[in-house]
Amino acid sequence: MKMHSMALAIVRGWKKLILAGVLMPGVAICEAGETDSKGGDAGAVPPPLRPVATAVANAMSFLKALDGDYVPGKPSGELASYFSNAFMGTDGVRSTRDIVYPARLHSYFIRAFLRCHTYTGDREWLLRAKDLGDWNIAHSTPADAVYPNLAYPTFEKGNPGGHTDKNNIQPDKSAFLGSAYLMLYEVTGEKRYLEAARKVAETLVSRQREDGSWPFRVDPQTGVVAQDRGGAPVDFVEFFEQLQRHDKKPAYAKAHDKALAYMLARNVGQGQWGTYHEDVGNRKDTHLSAEPTTLTADYLFRHADTHPEYLEMGRRILKQMEDRLVHTEGHGAAPAPAVAEQDGFEHIMSGHTARYGAALADLYLLTGDEAIKRRALSVLNAVTHMQTGEGVFVTFYYNAKKPAGSTKKKPVGDLETDRVWFSQHLFSVYYLLGCMAAFPELAPDGESHILGSSVELRDVSYRPGSVHYVAPLAAQVGVKLAFVPKVVTLGDAPLSKLEKRPMANETGWGFDPATNVLTLCHDAGRVGIMKQEE
Repeated sequence: MKMHSMALAIVRGWKKLILAGVLMPGVAICEAGETDSKGGDAGAVPPPLRPVATAVANAMSFLKALDGDYVPGKPSGELASYFSNAFMGTDGVRSTRDIVYPARLHSYFIRAFLRCHTYTGDREWLLRAKDLGDWNIAHSTPADAVYPNLAYPTFEKGNPGGHTDKNNIQPDKSAFLGSAYLMLYEVTGEKRYLEAARKVAETLVSRQREDGSWPFRVDPQTGVVAQDRGGAPVDFVEFFEQLQRHDKKPAYAKAHDKALAYMLARNVGQGQWGTYHEDVGNRKDTHLSAEPTTLTADYLFRHADTHPEYLEMGRRILKQMEDRLVHTEGHGAAPAPAVAEQDGFEHIMSGHTARYGAALADLYLLTGDEAIKRRALSVLNAVTHMQTGEGVFVTFYYNAKKPAGSTKKKPVGDLETDRVWFSQHLFSVYYLLGCMAAFPELAPDGESHILGSSVELRDVSYRPGSVHYVAPLAAQVGVKLAFVPKVVTLGDAPLSKLEKRPMANETGWGFDPATNVLTLCHDAGRVGIMKQEE
């Protein structure tokens, strides 16, 4: 059984740790007892405002309050606010602003909903993800454009384009959404999502430049470049890599290799990033945003098993971000590290902080360093302090560049209703759930939840004394159980019980009673995990 790089990284982490988990992004960290560059105690773990699992549940309950008459799975009727609006109201009333950034934000929302579906087994979250995928397929650039079948980064007042993007698209965001299409395909098996991803790939292959790059902003109808450099090259690398799991076209492999070489040269080698966000104009190459740096480190750490040099590359990138955007003083969750969005707009935000916590979880899986674990939990606990009592993960938690001498802080609950973004809310959910794979103690005891998998899973169901799912490809899966498993099956046959957790290219399962985590490594097929034989 051949496992892809994420699963291999999981196995490597499990060799070193007692905990089971799935690889998350990575970052550099202080040694135990040190003081970090921002003055915080590297070992401090302030208590959470509420348990992480409770924070996630509250966040998703609040999201439903903004649905109006939207019924997941019936997109012909009224749609949820997040289809057309980037903002939410903390009072349950829809924001009046009519602008959204679908290519990137909807891609994240699809990922968050799919992760909720796997964690809970609730089909509603899968239906929401499908509705978003279908909406973006229907609202892509025209088939006769110079850049056809790509997602629009901005929609304003119901029309594509607008605001800072004007008539332009951002190809890296289309690649990011293309990966979400592939995730939908793995979960559903519905070919339209694979075809949508292939159409994205064909356009990107035809428009890739000789140095491996694509323009950051370009008019899809004419091909005129509005802004040359920026974005997240890692989005292209990951998209073409994921696509090759389903379609091994030589052109896709070539596009991947050229994009990877460009990413390593520009982002890793030169430390150059530039503009990333849709509502930000042209910035210098030295401009830094938290999101693309963390996404790039994520890729490097997940591939460090076959490219050991990537470990230090990832550390260097995240150190660059830490020095400029991570803060351990002033905000309400200090001394826990918290993350500001980007240079010149140094508002600490819940979603960017949660992503940083996921990065620390990655490094812990790689090293087993308890100081890293403490810092990661400190960051994740800090995210719970960025949530209102109603369940909203806030966007503007604290301004790290407040005027000198100012001591005024806006209370978490005292927010303008059009200043809370769906993105930061759902980013937080996505990464908090993901971190449970590294730290299963964050998942509730006495409940069964799939915490991580190397592929997307289908037909997930939880019943008293059993868990079932279908893996479309060979998979490595971690599950926290409410019971001690006696029988595990793949198809109609029992899966071998091992004395220890399965290693790479092993087939079987192992259970750790100390953490109640079951680890499985198996080929594609239907899996049953049971307290007793059914």
